[in-house]
Amino acid sequence: MDSPKERFFEVVRRFSAVEFEVPEDPDADGYLFQYGKVTWLSEPTFSFGLVRQLELVDPSGEHESYLQVQFDLRYSLDEELENLGRHTEWWFPGGDCSLDTWLSSLAELPIVDLISGKVPREFVVWQDEI
Repeated sequence: MDSPKERFFEVVRRFSAVEFEVPEDPDADGYLFQYGKVTWLSEPTFSFGLVRQLELVDPSGEHESYLQVQFDLRYSLDEELENLGRHTEWWFPGGDCSLDTWLSSLAELPIVDLISGKVPREFVVWQDEI
C-alpha cells in the first residue's frame, strides 16, 4: 500500500469495521463522500473527504442528533481543483452495493488520480454532532 489514495481508503475501511450501537434503521450508519472548495478556513482550500454519520438516540430510542466523523484531505486551492466544482454522494447499508464496492468505485474516480498527483496541505480526522 504505497499511494496516498490507497492509504486514505484503507483508513476509511478500517474505521468502517468498528461497530457502533445505532438504531436498526439502515440510515442510522451511513457515509458521505464529498469534495470541493471550502470557505470556512483561513486559506483557499480544496477538501476531499469521507464522513461517517451515526444516528444518536435518547434513552427512549427517539432521534437526538447525528455524530459525524470526517476524514478530510485538504489541498491548497489551485485553478485545476477549483474547476472541479463540488460533489456529494451518500451510501447507506441495504443499497445497491456493499460499502467495499462503493469505496472501490470512489477510488477509481478521475478526481482521485488528479489529487494523487498533488501534495495535501493536511489530513484531518474530526468529529462533530449535528
